[in-house]
Amino acid sequence: MNDGVLLVVKPPGCSSQDIAHAMRRLLGAPCGHLGTLDPLAAGLMVVAAGRATRLVRYAEGREKEYVAEIWLGLGTASQDFAEPPAARADAGWLTLAGVESAIAAEQQKTMQRPPDFSARQVGGERAYHAARQGRRLDLPERPARLLGAEVLAFRPGEVARLRVRLVVSSGYYVRSLARDLGQRLHLPGVLAALVRTASGPYRLAAARTLEEEPQLLPMDKLVDHLPAVELGPAEGRRLAHGQRLPLAGERRGLCAAYVGGRLVAVVDARDGVFHPETVLAMED
Repeated sequence: MNDGVLLVVKPPGCSSQDIAHAMRRLLGAPCGHLGTLDPLAAGLMVVAAGRATRLVRYAEGREKEYVAEIWLGLGTASQDFAEPPAARADAGWLTLAGVESAIAAEQQKTMQRPPDFSARQVGGERAYHAARQGRRLDLPERPARLLGAEVLAFRPGEVARLRVRLVVSSGYYVRSLARDLGQRLHLPGVLAALVRTASGPYRLAAARTLEEEPQLLPMDKLVDHLPAVELGPAEGRRLAHGQRLPLAGERRGLCAAYVGGRLVAVVDARDGVFHPETVLAMED
């Protein structure tokens, strides 16, 4: 079976699900992705194929990196150019020092409100459905962090243009950053372009376009941040049958279990026992 990880360059104009569907047709195996990219965004998509789809949940919470272009002095309802401009203000007075100060203040925040045009739900309704009808849902703030930011370029003007490299936690919306920077500077803000350059250990430089031959990488990378445990063949077979194993030592929490260097399961070490969490078929 085609089990592993694909690094794909997503072009702007297609959805994340479009990429997963294209890989599924190509490989003839189930596929899922590690983190949605908005249709207008581009860059790295990490796609899990075959049995690797069962490991996605262990890899979803890792940091991501982006290069973003944010315009200040122009705003839209969606915080990107999926909607026409709805607000304007002269940003000619804005300086690089002022922008850097606003970014530094954003890095101190531990919570973020998602964009009105997002897939978040309130009362069973998607926020973007309500937003397209001219209504706004009261989206609660969620834990999310801007972990690092480097200004790459700043062009002042009536609409000031900022290019910035970002490191963010899982669940962070760069469109919300455009909105919130604008609010701090008393200006509308919009995300003009976005490219994801990294997701966890994976880098855009290693990704392949949809026109290139895909490369299937080992699925171990999805759990390489977990402690590794090497087991014997008999223990591996017990795990493959969903049986618990006695725990040697003081390990706690999730671990990646290997037999002969091959990943066979993710286990939870607690109460003196390895509890199988996700079991992969063990080859003889």
